[in-house]
Amino acid sequence: MLKYSGDARHWSTFSPQHKEYRPLPNPPPPNSPYHKHGALIARLELLDALVCFTYSIWTTDYSKDACINGSWQTAEAFLNWTKNKWTAENASGERERAFLGLIFMIEAFIHTRMFVFATKQNADREMDKLMAQARALVENVSAAPGSASGTPLTGAQSTPPMLPSPASIVATSSANSTPTGRPSATPNAAGDSSGSAAPPMRPTPTPANRPPREQSFRLGHPPPPVANSVTVEISAAFAHTLKSLTKDVTWASHCMRQSQALLTLRTLSDHFPITFTRIIHSSLSHNQEYEPDIEDEEGELFWPGAPSTGEGLGWVCLVGKAMIKEFGRDIGYVGYDGVVPKPEPSSSTRGPGQRR
Repeated sequence: MLKYSGDARHWSTFSPQHKEYRPLPNPPPPNSPYHKHGALIARLELLDALVCFTYSIWTTDYSKDACINGSWQTAEAFLNWTKNKWTAENASGERERAFLGLIFMIEAFIHTRMFVFATKQNADREMDKLMAQARALVENVSAAPGSASGTPLTGAQSTPPMLPSPASIVATSSANSTPTGRPSATPNAAGDSSGSAAPPMRPTPTPANRPPREQSFRLGHPPPPVANSVTVEISAAFAHTLKSLTKDVTWASHCMRQSQALLTLRTLSDHFPITFTRIIHSSLSHNQEYEPDIEDEEGELFWPGAPSTGEGLGWVCLVGKAMIKEFGRDIGYVGYDGVVPKPEPSSSTRGPGQRR
């Protein structure tokens, strides 16, 4: 009812000459708050409907300890419609702009809930499998014989090319050495070491003859260079899942930045003091979203904070409802009691199985 009423009231606020103008069948009296604040009350009804709709989906999720993506996707069109109405109108002051911040907060918490639950329920397990496959491939390539960096090497040599062998080095050194005065033809029978040849030099280890070193491939460390040449296959369905996750993360971050610029505890303290008091003097904790009654105007609340846990959406709705009620009292908004009634289908459009 609130959604229909908000739409109907919105169209009735246009000039009669406007192509979108649709008059109400029973317009409010000229001196009533619903006539004076018609456009604002229309937006409040849309926001009120969005909060109730979101809370209804959240309670279903909560009862099943799950996140039903299909349900949240049905709310996207209405959420964007409501957000556009609040964005298009130039909100008069910080108090009204706080409601736009509330819409962005609802959107941020929805997208965060979707990617947190999708990660826990599906993506994380699939990524574990892919990481195990990738680790085996990387370590197998990096440990291959003759490879220290994962790139196969061809033709192992005991000494680098173009370098003389140790024997030739010794022979050349002996041939070019300065005589010491001892006859070279008379060997030292006693094994005098003063004239013996120097021990052969060992070649410096090179990548070709150095034993291969296994390269680690694990989280918390940058992947080795060889990982760039190793590939694993994923299904098109999982590629779709990963893209959905990155989209939700990106959009949740954007929405939360917008919300934090418009709605804070300081905003509540200045413009919604009753709601603020219900929050700061609360004894409830983050996981007690099921405790309050959403229609209650005096019970304790809890500031939802950041959406990174995937929870807290219930608190967002409860705080939002409290803000709407507190603001509504000042302009004469009465919620369901003031809605534009949805007309019943006429007898010509009512099917044979429909009753009044």
